[in-house]
Amino acid sequence: MNEHHDNHEQFVNQKIFSSNDDQMPPAPLKHSGLGIASFVLSMVGIASFIILTVVLTALITNAIDFSAIVDADGNQLMTQEELTDKFQPFIGYMVLYPLMLVLMFIGLIIGIIALAKPGYKKIFAILGTVFNGLPLLAIVLLIIIGLVMM
Repeated sequence: MNEHHDNHEQFVNQKIFSSNDDQMPPAPLKHSGLGIASFVLSMVGIASFIILTVVLTALITNAIDFSAIVDADGNQLMTQEELTDKFQPFIGYMVLYPLMLVLMFIGLIIGIIALAKPGYKKIFAILGTVFNGLPLLAIVLLIIIGLVMM
């Protein structure tokens, strides 16, 4: 009964009796910088889209009398040249919409890259990918609906 047993045979779980000085616990995962960048780009894109839409709507409604464009029967009261002259000051603001779409597309690509990188937390990458992808998907669906309705 007093036989000498090897340490490996005596105890099933050797980790309980070994010192943990030589083994460091794994470091907690960090947030991905690319994921954070994707999320920030999505927030900037969405906020810019909302602000630009509100400002542009306010400027157009204050500057143009829509009752002078079309009468109650739907007949056009202004010529195409007059309409172009009325809307021309706002063309510069409308150029910002495609720039915001490019910004969201870049954020989507960065988010997908962040999702593919191992060893990082994925929450900001997921949020950035979703928040950048949904407006782009909505634009594509609106274009498809517009083409079908023609």
